[in-house]
Amino acid sequence: MIRFNRLGLAGGLVAAALAAMPAGAETVHFRMAVETTPGDPTNLMLAAFRDELQASAGSSVTIDFYDGGSLGDENALAEMIRAGVVDVIPLGTDGVVAMDKGFALFDTPFLFADKASARAALDGKLGELMASSLREKSGLQVLAFGELGVRVVSNGKRAIEEPEDLQGLKLRTPNSQTRIMAFQMLGAAPITLPLGEVYMGLRQGLIDGQENPLSVIKEFSLHEVQPYIALTNHIYTPITLVMNGQRFDALSPEMKEMVMAAARKAVEVTRAVSDQSDETLVAEFEAAGVTVTRPDIAAFREAAAPIREKIAEVVTPEFMTQVEVALQ
Repeated sequence: MIRFNRLGLAGGLVAAALAAMPAGAETVHFRMAVETTPGDPTNLMLAAFRDELQASAGSSVTIDFYDGGSLGDENALAEMIRAGVVDVIPLGTDGVVAMDKGFALFDTPFLFADKASARAALDGKLGELMASSLREKSGLQVLAFGELGVRVVSNGKRAIEEPEDLQGLKLRTPNSQTRIMAFQMLGAAPITLPLGEVYMGLRQGLIDGQENPLSVIKEFSLHEVQPYIALTNHIYTPITLVMNGQRFDALSPEMKEMVMAAARKAVEVTRAVSDQSDETLVAEFEAAGVTVTRPDIAAFREAAAPIREKIAEVVTPEFMTQVEVALQ
């Protein structure tokens, strides 16, 4: 794992950060970074944010954009943004949970009825609650919640129609304790593995399957080494676009509005791509010979119900109560 111990690089960027701090009406300099390459939803969100901010602010801003993990992985970037070395990054579930365990909430199976419900919640009271919590825990300002998508299960062993079909499957999951716990409770055998190693892990039989949005299966060509995809839609995963809180607070009111407007545009882009992927990829996978099943979701909801109580213990029952109020 790449960690934030590159003292030469870090020192140089810190010096640049201090030199580029805005004074009065001077141009504002932003440093943006993401672990992933173009095509990935997190990269897409940050790039859309960059382009919209540059278009709206014009010469009032200059932007350095680092992608493809050139400054490190998500964990390294999380450390850098808190140190003020970079200003804006997108975070998946793993990175943000490390800073605020309340975000483990999003590992709750079937927390939302569908994508529309999830979007409405994150654009409303739930989003406000999560943003307030992250600011308090880590000093980061949430700019918006984009969309990675709803997760499905794919594997090379058998078609999944009911929860019992997960029994014993070696499923790759992110390195999230609550996600691991959830699949253990459903009878699977979770294995953590970097996403970039999943293709070979499937091909070599190290793992039987994995769970991700359809777009990620396509991006990493996972359908080539797994003949079964089950549209479980068990978890909705947002992308949390964050900015260093002190840097955000130092912006002028006008610049803050342009930043927030650019973030809203980036949300629209990720949601549109998510919808397009869900509409087209099933047919594409089936045409490639993949068996796509539509499992008994009611049975999965029932089987997953006890997981909610366990996750409430992680995020604290008090926080889960606040979430339930926000979702009403």
